[in-house]
Amino acid sequence: MTASSRDVASAIRRRALTAASAEPSVRGADWRLATVSTVGSDGTVTTSDGLVARRMATYRTPLVGDLIVVTVSGGGSWLALGTLGSGTGSTWTPYVSAWSASGTAPALGNGTISSAYTLRGDECHVSIRQVMGSTTTYGTGQFRWSLPFTAATLPSAVMFWTGSAMAGDAGTAYYPGVARLFSGSNLVMCINPASATGSSGTEWNATRPHTWGSGDYLGLDLTYQIA
Repeated sequence: MTASSRDVASAIRRRALTAASAEPSVRGADWRLATVSTVGSDGTVTTSDGLVARRMATYRTPLVGDLIVVTVSGGGSWLALGTLGSGTGSTWTPYVSAWSASGTAPALGNGTISSAYTLRGDECHVSIRQVMGSTTTYGTGQFRWSLPFTAATLPSAVMFWTGSAMAGDAGTAYYPGVARLFSGSNLVMCINPASATGSSGTEWNATRPHTWGSGDYLGLDLTYQIA
């Protein structure tokens, strides 16, 4: 075989190996990293190199730009396993929690609200912090805060999720309470006992657990299952 023939054979072999490495039926099952370019409404994502992969149930909040792990079967079916975890094993995602009330809507004014969530499978942990400002108004009725996802429906209508809550009357007193989320809802509210014995729990509003004013603050934390 001449040198020219050997070069041609080597080039054909390299091309054949390259083609085989891209063919799942030749390569077998495999995984790699990919970047999401489009999120489909049918449970799929499309990657920047044109792959269409079906999302696993645990990959609940796909976003364009996500760096994800995709895997392929020997038959060529692609699955999107989800995003890479951070070094601590959890990632906090900020979101905008809407503050509302069962009556006239409150207005945050120059107050501040910070909210974020982290997912572990179909469990969502939410943390909300709010500081009232000098132009904050408090509306009427019971306060509510929106969550990033609707809660799953529980087996019984009387069941609900609970978390922790605390209100601060700046420079005066602290009021520990309970965060409560009803089955199938995406609004969390806070409750304080009306007395030291825990009787007659009352939901937070403009005057409970104290009369709110500038500099007062609150926080709540809740873990619940996503619908």
